[in-house]
This record gives sequence, C-alpha cells and structure tokens, in this order.
Amino acid sequence: MSKDSTKWIITFILLSASTFLFKTHLYVLIYASFFGIFAMSWSFFTSFSGYLNLGHVIFIGIAGYTTAIFNYHLSVPMIISIPLGIIAGAGGGWLLLNPLHRKISGLSFEMVTFLGILVLSDLVLTSYLRPITGADLGIAPIDSLLSSFPLAIGLNLFMCLAGYLFVRFLKSKHGKILDFVRENTDLVKTAGLDPHKYSGLCLLYSCIVGAIGGVLYIHFSGSAGVSNTFALSFQIHIIVMAIIGGRFSMFGSLFGAYFVILLEEILRGMVTGPVENLIIYSIGFVVYFLSPEGLFPKIAGIKKKLIG
Repeated sequence: MSKDSTKWIITFILLSASTFLFKTHLYVLIYASFFGIFAMSWSFFTSFSGYLNLGHVIFIGIAGYTTAIFNYHLSVPMIISIPLGIIAGAGGGWLLLNPLHRKISGLSFEMVTFLGILVLSDLVLTSYLRPITGADLGIAPIDSLLSSFPLAIGLNLFMCLAGYLFVRFLKSKHGKILDFVRENTDLVKTAGLDPHKYSGLCLLYSCIVGAIGGVLYIHFSGSAGVSNTFALSFQIHIIVMAIIGGRFSMFGSLFGAYFVILLEEILRGMVTGPVENLIIYSIGFVVYFLSPEGLFPKIAGIKKKLIG
C-alpha cells in the first residue's frame, strides 16, 4: 500500500469517526464535506494548471440546475436526474472552458470565467426562464438527501477517493508534464507536446468532481437557486477556503473547508452574516499575506521540525 493511499484511508477513518463522535453536529460535518469537495476540485485545476478559474461554480450550477429541472418539472427520479446533472455539469463546463483555456490565459481567462458566472446567474433570474428556473424563487421542492450517517460516510469516501486520485494524477507522467507547462509552456511546445492537452485533462477531472459534488449538494439543500449555484459569494467562499487551508495541497484545501464551516458554526448567533463574512475573509487575507502556502502546510512543516 502506497504512502498516499494510507494517508487518505486514515483521513477517511478520522472523518467518518467524527460523524459518530459529533452526531449532534452531523449536518455541519456533511456541509463541510461538500465544501471540501468544492475546494479540492477548484485547487486541483487552478493551482496546478496555472489558470486561475474564477468560474468553478459553473460546473456546480449547471449540474445542480439540470438535476433540479429533471426532478421537479419532469418528475424524473433522483437516481436518474443525478447522473444527468453530472453529465451536464461536467460535460457542459468542460466544453465551455476547455476551448477558452486553449485560446486565452492569464487575466483574460480569469475575467472570462468571472463574467461567466455573472452571465449565468443573471440568465437564470430572467423572466424568460422563470417557468424553468423559478428565477429568484429557484426550483423547490426537489427530492432531498436527508442528513444521515450513510450520506456522511458516502461523502467522506468520495471526497477522500477524489483527493487520492488528484494526488496520483499530479505524481503521474501527466502531472509532471503539467508542472513543466505551468513553469514554461514554450519549453513543452518545443518538445513536441501539446500543453493544453494536460491542462485540459486537469480541467476535466476538476469538472467531474465539482459536478458530482454539485448535484449531491443541491439535493441535500432541497432546492436549486442562484445562492447555492452561480452566486459570486459562493465562488469566493470556495476560494477563501482553499487559500486558508493551502491551495497547493489537497489536504490543505480540505482542511480549509472544515476550518471555515466550523468557524461559521461557532460565529452563528454571535454576529450577523456580513460580520461573519468579514471575519472569514479577513482571516483569508492575513493567511495569504503571512503564509501564502496556507495553514495546513505551515502546521505540517512545524510538526515535522518538532518531530525531527
């Protein structure tokens, strides 16, 4: 058994054990697992491809609205609407962003992905699509995934499996070439390789994991609306989680998601929503300024020094 697989198995066991130890907070732990999936899938593409994706919620949103539309309007069972949502979210997101990342990079790619979520959020709110999307009311009610131990364990399993596969890809031949692409695209081209092939693969895997998390999250929420799909605040939240935990580490992104969600739970009832966001975003700013690699790698480094 490899060192990577051992780490993720231990992570799965610890996370699953926490659902039984803190069963009164099961809903919060499930919520944190969803954002762990989102933060890892965002970090995987953005941190290792060299493209800053400000439209990661596009995959989540397309997947979420697709399963909600089929389930609510056409009475398609959740077991069928979920795969349809995954196909639409992963396929649609990849078909949208893959050609873009081949044509543009840097600030241009960032602006286009950012504008993408603004366009989609406004699109679903238009009166023309109100009969389908529900506009500002969203689509509700849809079949729900109830807060339960099987859901929590299943999410932990998927999250850890996705994290392990992400790490294996980054350590594979494709991942090593992707490192060269990020550092020197022209050098990769002179070697006769298509740099976009590898970043495109990275984007596809990010799309798939994000879309799977998206459809499950929508059914866990019991509705599909802008606030839990295409909202700018939703995207910012995911980015801040990855920054706090460590966006160049899958474990770091996971840690950041749990840190933020648990902190929000502690602050809930003590401060208002805007103040809560101010505190979390301020922590993200301070962490990025003082420790750009994030808290998890910093803590791991300190622990290694102490043990060593």
